[in-house]
Amino acid sequence: MILFWIALIIIFILVVLILIPKATKPYADKANWGKGFYRLYVIFSTFLSICVGFVFYAEYDLFSGIVVGVILWVALILFGNFIGWLFKGFKK
Repeated sequence: MILFWIALIIIFILVVLILIPKATKPYADKANWGKGFYRLYVIFSTFLSICVGFVFYAEYDLFSGIVVGVILWVALILFGNFIGWLFKGFKK
């Protein structure tokens, strides 16, 4: 349970203190929300893949945990790129 709270604090620090101020620079004409949210998505998908890999590692073995974590990470990144591609296609 302590690992959950540590991870939550790290995500809070990344989102609130680092990425959101970089995404909304006052000297930029337009806020750069796209890159900031994509970075958050990559961090979230990496964290989720590592957690799922640890769960599989605890139940089965190390190789299964690594394989499942990598497959999940690649799937989440591809899904995020696909959603971004859809949003860019409908944006005029």
